[in-house]
Amino acid sequence: MKNDVLCVMVLGTLLLVGCGSKNDANEKNLSDATNAYLVKKGQLCLGLATKWPVDLQDSDRGPGIVRGSQMAALEKVGLVRSHETEAEVAPLSGTAPVKVKVLRYELTDDGKKFYQEKEAAGLVGQKESRGDICFGQQALDSVTKTEGPIAVGDKKEMTLYYTYKIENLADWAKDPDIQRAFPGIVPTINGVGKATLNQNLTLTDQGWEAQ
Repeated sequence: MKNDVLCVMVLGTLLLVGCGSKNDANEKNLSDATNAYLVKKGQLCLGLATKWPVDLQDSDRGPGIVRGSQMAALEKVGLVRSHETEAEVAPLSGTAPVKVKVLRYELTDDGKKFYQEKEAAGLVGQKESRGDICFGQQALDSVTKTEGPIAVGDKKEMTLYYTYKIENLADWAKDPDIQRAFPGIVPTINGVGKATLNQNLTLTDQGWEAQ
């Protein structure tokens, strides 16, 4: 009899553990929703958002010119290669395009491993593809606190505060020339496990989802 009672108690405990709802405003559900969002949107990129190949005229390559410094740094670490060529450029006056000499930068095989292409708004509502070079994937490290839920209209919202980690951090992102050309990398790397970010989440029919 005692064994039967014990079995019933254990089974009851297991059932209670399994009864948690995806709609509960607990740390696990909010963390899972935030991680799901970061898998899709947490790529850490250089912010180039440009068409490739990249052509630089002489005026784009002088001392202190940002794009020229960026391309030179990327070439140093083997992500792009350059060669002299000619390209057609439309003058500001609106006259017919003219051919000019340019230094053309193209992605190497190594560069293509870190390349991501996304649609961006173009002229007159059109969309065009622009590419960036990404150096890691942001992911949730630890939760520092949660706020809410609060009612916003007919919905419930929560805010999750967390520190982050960087998965698959590229070695070239630690190169001094890269960090000088793309200074935003430095605080991103230094903030791992220390800087606090926040994510707003909304309760839906499918559970909590990051906005």
